[in-house]
Amino acid sequence: MKKLALAVVVFNVVVIGACLIGLAQELPQYAESPLVAGLKAIAAAIAFAAGAFSTAWAQTRIGPAAVAAVAEDQKNFVSAVIFVAIPETIVVFGFVVVFLL
Repeated sequence: MKKLALAVVVFNVVVIGACLIGLAQELPQYAESPLVAGLKAIAAAIAFAAGAFSTAWAQTRIGPAAVAAVAEDQKNFVSAVIFVAIPETIVVFGFVVVFLL
């Protein structure tokens, strides 16, 4: 049940973020409007926060597994570092979206 609730929350955040981004970009005649600036700021915050939370959630699962794999066999260290670093790209993508908006 928790997974379903989490999936629904993530879906709603993504849909709301996409709507805000679309609305902010569809109003070029109001380029100087405070509404557009506010919508862009909210969309950027949602993009970055969603990326940060999803990375944290992924690393809570990957981190302990990577430590356990390295504890069993030292040869797994490189793979463990790669698997821990992969979710960090999600934060980087969110950060890039912040600057694109």
